Amino acid sequence: MLFRPSSVQLLCRQSLRNHLKPSRFLPSACRTIKTLPSFSLEGKTCVVTGSQRGLGKEFLTAFALSGARGACVDLSQEGCEASIASIASELQETYPNESVPELRGYACNATIESDVKSTWAKIVEDFGKIDVLVTAAGIVDNVEAENYDGSWLFAREAGKHMLQHNIQGSIVLIASMSATICVRPQKQAAYNTSKGAVQMLAKSLATEWGPRGIRVNSLSPGYMRTDLIKGLLENEGKELVNNWEKDIPMGRMAEPHELRGTIVWMASPASSYLNGSDVIVDGGYTCW
Repeated sequence: MLFRPSSVQLLCRQSLRNHLKPSRFLPSACRTIKTLPSFSLEGKTCVVTGSQRGLGKEFLTAFALSGARGACVDLSQEGCEASIASIASELQETYPNESVPELRGYACNATIESDVKSTWAKIVEDFGKIDVLVTAAGIVDNVEAENYDGSWLFAREAGKHMLQHNIQGSIVLIASMSATICVRPQKQAAYNTSKGAVQMLAKSLATEWGPRGIRVNSLSPGYMRTDLIKGLLENEGKELVNNWEKDIPMGRMAEPHELRGTIVWMASPASSYLNGSDVIVDGGYTCW
């Protein structure tokens, strides 16, 4: 995939604004910057649940920036539309001379089977075919478990669709480093267990659907400064953050946008042999 000329122009202008000599850091003609073509999602359609905000929104943004059309799925239609407007604004700023890929919002409760089925049918009707599913819908609670039925329900619909139409698709279930390690100091046995179930669901589906060309993996983030975490910390306080960061080799929590590259890699042909894997992005937390 080649970056569009407008992006190169922006980069050249940025280097000048920073008082850098373009000839020192870039070829004098500011040649088109290249990256591995298999990272492109041009012509693909990606569905992201929980994409009204947080990591889900970051994932949908990353897909759109990589050329994909996308479906924003969350509880509120109004929230979906606001998310799409925000994503479109970033795309227009990044690629001012390019049109924004088609993005549509769908209100759905991912834990209700009838909702999931009807929403999936509508997405297929609107887009024709689905190439990528990411299940990012969820809540954060240090005591009680999340209801992760939505991961299974959406994965099942995606699997049926991809099998029926012989689509070489990618499904990414969002788990957590808590599926691998017990974090501290908070008590969250139910949360850890449910995240472990998501990780095992991905592995199980990978073995069943892999022979048909459908890759299923899980992505396990570490501590991220998402809106949900910020809300939690308003109640728990700064001391909790300090405790977390002491156990992270990189010494800090991650910003949500730092997962954009990872999710594009997992969704795109660039990770064509990645199947049944759990990708942990945690700043090194689980190394200790």
